[in-house]
Parts: sequence; structure tokens; C-alpha cells
Amino acid sequence: MRKVVLSILTLGTFSFGAPLIHGEVSVGAMSHDPSGYIQYPADTGTQIDLERDLGLDKTTRPFARLKLELPIIPNIYLQYLPMKFDGTNKIPVEITYGDTTFTQDALVNTSVKVDHYDVALYYNLPFVGLLTNGLLDGEIGLNVRVVDFDGKIRGEVNNQVVEESKTATVPIPMVYGGLSFNISRVSLIGEIRWISAEGNYLYDLTGEARLKLLPLLFVGAGYRYEKLKLSDVQDVSANIEIQSVFASVGLTF
Repeated sequence: MRKVVLSILTLGTFSFGAPLIHGEVSVGAMSHDPSGYIQYPADTGTQIDLERDLGLDKTTRPFARLKLELPIIPNIYLQYLPMKFDGTNKIPVEITYGDTTFTQDALVNTSVKVDHYDVALYYNLPFVGLLTNGLLDGEIGLNVRVVDFDGKIRGEVNNQVVEESKTATVPIPMVYGGLSFNISRVSLIGEIRWISAEGNYLYDLTGEARLKLLPLLFVGAGYRYEKLKLSDVQDVSANIEIQSVFASVGLTF
């Protein structure tokens, strides 16, 4: 009898508890277009233009997102945005990166990885839905973005091949906000992640349009804009923007 009671309780937990967990999972491809400059070391390095000097170009990478709305708050939003840019260029001016100076017209190969890992804890704003009769849904919370950076420049200096690199893994706390407009099978979604302190700032804006194909299946397309300004953070200064377009497919549950 005890085993029967435990079995009934277990079934009850799954039957009544599982529907309280809602969320979505999506994957897709994102095309990133970088511009701006990076300077390392911050005090003696050259402000190196990513496009003109290094020849970095657009790249397309996969991405993934997961949102869980739980019966106990806060909700969870996970996002993985890998980015890697490569370029080969004969530099138009002399540049100094790290302890190495590459002379004008030297042929350099560059590899820059800037992977993003986002973890957000957020709350729904129920009054937004009530005031708009369910057309709008608002979210607000805190986001921690971990940026995994690895920048390498390789070229010939005094008839020797030299590689200079800088790596850093930086956790960045940010404010998160989201707003969606929902009507029939169409949703328009906007998100912002932002921080500013002592002249340094990072903000990330995303807009997406979604179409629900089936009760649980949706497709989406959108635009993302990221702006980063650093002044001597871990011996790096930078002013970089990344413009991205993307497409995704996902499931709601």
C-alpha cells in the first residue's frame, strides 16, 4: 500500500507540476559584421581598425537560447552567441599590438574570438498584459554576460614569424528588459541588455519577428546591434560595434 501511495503522489507531481513550467528553446544562425578599433596595451598600443588594418569581415555562426518561466520566480533566460572573425591583410600603417610592432605593408593573419554567454534572471510584468488586454508582455531582470575573448595577430617581423595574443574572460553584469507584441500567430519582440560605468559601456539591442507555424513551432528573423566601449579594462581599450542579422526556429512548451 505504501508503494501505491508513493506512486500516486509521484504521478500527481508530474501531472500537476509540469504544466506550471513554461518556456521556449530556439536555435539559429547569425551573421555578424564587426567594425571599430581595439588597442592593446591601452596606453602604448595602436588603435587598430578591425576592417581597414586587419581585414576582418562578416561571419555566420550558430546560436542557441532557452527561456524557462517557473512556478517560483525568478525566471531564467540562457543564451549562447559564439563569434569568431578571421582576416588576412597587408596592413596600411605600422601597428603595435602587445609587445610586437608590425611594420607598414606587413602581411598579417588575425583571429578574434568573442564568445558570449548570457544568464538572465527576470520577472514578468503582469500589469503590462492587463493594461493592453494581453497584446503586450513585459520582462525585466538582471543579466550576467561572460565574454570569452581571444585575439591573435600573426605576421613577419625582421624576417621572423611572430604571433602576439591577448586572452581574457570577463563577467559583465547588465540590466535586462524585454517587450513583446503578440497578435494571432505573429509576435514582435524587443530586448535590451545594458551597462554603463566610468566611461565604459556595453549595450545590446535585439529586435525579432516571429511566426507561429504550429501550436508549438515557430520561426523567427531579426536584427541585433551591439556597442562596446572600453577604456583601459584589463589593459585593453576598444570602441567596437557588431551588427547582426539572424534567423531561428524554436519550440514553445
